[in-house]
Amino acid sequence: MKIRIGSRTSKLALKQVEIAMKRIGAPSFEIIGVDTAGDKRSRENKVQFDKKNFVEDIDNLLVDQKIDIAIHSAKDMPAVSNISGLDEIYISNDLVQSDEKYNSRNDILIFRKNEHPVFKKNMKIGTSSLRRRLQSKFFLEATEIDNLNGNVDTRIKKLNDGEYDCIILAKAGCERLELDLNYSELEHLTSISQGSICLRFNKKSEEIFKLLKPLNDNEMKRKIKECNNFLNLINADCNSAVAVDYMDEVLQVEVYGKKEFISFSALNAEEAFMRFEELDGLRLLNEHS
Repeated sequence: MKIRIGSRTSKLALKQVEIAMKRIGAPSFEIIGVDTAGDKRSRENKVQFDKKNFVEDIDNLLVDQKIDIAIHSAKDMPAVSNISGLDEIYISNDLVQSDEKYNSRNDILIFRKNEHPVFKKNMKIGTSSLRRRLQSKFFLEATEIDNLNGNVDTRIKKLNDGEYDCIILAKAGCERLELDLNYSELEHLTSISQGSICLRFNKKSEEIFKLLKPLNDNEMKRKIKECNNFLNLINADCNSAVAVDYMDEVLQVEVYGKKEFISFSALNAEEAFMRFEELDGLRLLNEHS
């Protein structure tokens, strides 16, 4: 059986297909490359659009049974999907990296090759993420933060061409591409799903479910669901000024306003929502509306 894989066409997306297929042990597969709405909008330097634009075009091929598996970066998965009839499993970052050298879902601050990898407040940072922009402001005390779009290669080229002094990317993706970078690691809160891979499939396909079931990380799926439950309770999306992770059986949350931020932990989504309301988190989120 030749498995039809739906994927974006960036180097990182194709590398993640390679990783997933290695885990599955599939002897034969075909990649159906998709130029998604998110890819097109990113090339147009648009930043305020939902992450689902990177996945829905591919997932619709699953619904139409034109592919067997859709492979996504887990961080691109929306908290709520509008497409029914699909299910997913997650290969966590730890499992992805268990026989590799990679071990982090942190962000990294990348500098040009000839620069000392230490951030100075007057340096120009490039990132398209509102979370990263505000973390740079509050934790690095950055004063110049500009939008940065495109795939990993495009972003690094803009850095080396002198458009930025440093840029922020996910460590896991850069390491999977085996990039030789000059960087310092950031300890900022990211996401439970950063570095993980999502494999979606049509519920009608029992054969594919049997194939993927041994790979499923049920703990990762549970933790992602709990984080998404909180995001749904506060009506947040990928453009919201919030970071939520799940560490040591505790939800870790940061909500960023324009001049201040709040940070708290909770045992579950409902408790986190109560803390969010107590600390006036909605006021901070609404400052960016």
